[in-house]
Amino acid sequence: MPVFSPFQLEELATNIFAAVGAPPDIAAHVARSLVTSNLMGHDSHGVLRIPSYLEAVERGTCVPAARPTISKEGPTTANVDGNWAFGQVTAHFATRVAIEKARSAGVAAVSMVRCNHIGRLGEYTEMAAREGMVAFMAGATYNAGPVAPYGGAERVLGTNPIAFGVPGSDDDPVVADIATSVAAEGKLRVARAKHQPVPPGTILDREGNPSTNPEDFYSGGVLLPMAGHKGYVLSVAVDLLGGYVGGGEKLAERGISFGNLLVVVDISAFRPLEEFKEAAGTRLRRIKEAKPAPGFAEVMLPGEPERRAMRERLKSGITLPEDTHVQLGEIAARLGVSMPEPLSA
Repeated sequence: MPVFSPFQLEELATNIFAAVGAPPDIAAHVARSLVTSNLMGHDSHGVLRIPSYLEAVERGTCVPAARPTISKEGPTTANVDGNWAFGQVTAHFATRVAIEKARSAGVAAVSMVRCNHIGRLGEYTEMAAREGMVAFMAGATYNAGPVAPYGGAERVLGTNPIAFGVPGSDDDPVVADIATSVAAEGKLRVARAKHQPVPPGTILDREGNPSTNPEDFYSGGVLLPMAGHKGYVLSVAVDLLGGYVGGGEKLAERGISFGNLLVVVDISAFRPLEEFKEAAGTRLRRIKEAKPAPGFAEVMLPGEPERRAMRERLKSGITLPEDTHVQLGEIAARLGVSMPEPLSA
């Protein structure tokens, strides 16, 4: 499989988005977000997403030059209208609004509507955590998502992710970002691109039978909720929080769209930030020092695997599945964008 440097992929993605009408700052922002996901080991939210983003542009569900605006706000709240901009642009804007409101009032809640796919939710909760805030985010999908409810075999729910960000004792916050389905849909895209099976218990085929072939999902199958009924009830809660608090269901006129609810709390409203970080550091060290179970070398904290992946991939480069490489090459050729040569094959 071909290996590229982060710079090569970021430049390629920037040029592709610019070619379909994104202003330079927006094109660069979305490209950087995708490549950062690759660097963190989350290829499901990396440049593999470029073809689906361009399909959204072609359908009119993504407006490359659009920018988000605030449609309604109070001292501690805001409704952010994405105006069908790239989701990363909307989510970054909304997070900055939430951080500033929380800094002023101690707490803030911001909803996002008419929003496209925002990438990793953890990107935004980490933004808040790095500024001394605690953040919680719930993301939902309007209309029929890819996940069946517990006991069902029909697409009803989105993957409905949740994310947290909490300052740590040093510069590395604790960041958790998980789908409430067994796997994020993007993980199936990665398996499909690599022609690999998915783990048992992840999907059902269109007849409701268990399958490990990702093609069965893309032929009308369904993803399953994580942890059975527990993941299902969490998914429903996220669906209502992310999807309906802001009233976004009334604005999903262009088909599939995403809704998000971000809550940010300023720790200094409760106690001095440095005091919290010292106490949190003591607790985190105790967790890290726990005796590893058989088959594990160590206990890792949320966010630690991503930071390690980034250090490694900054040195060794980012490997793309051949199918993704071919797709990006075809897109680049169609748009008149130069396709970089891989560092190695």
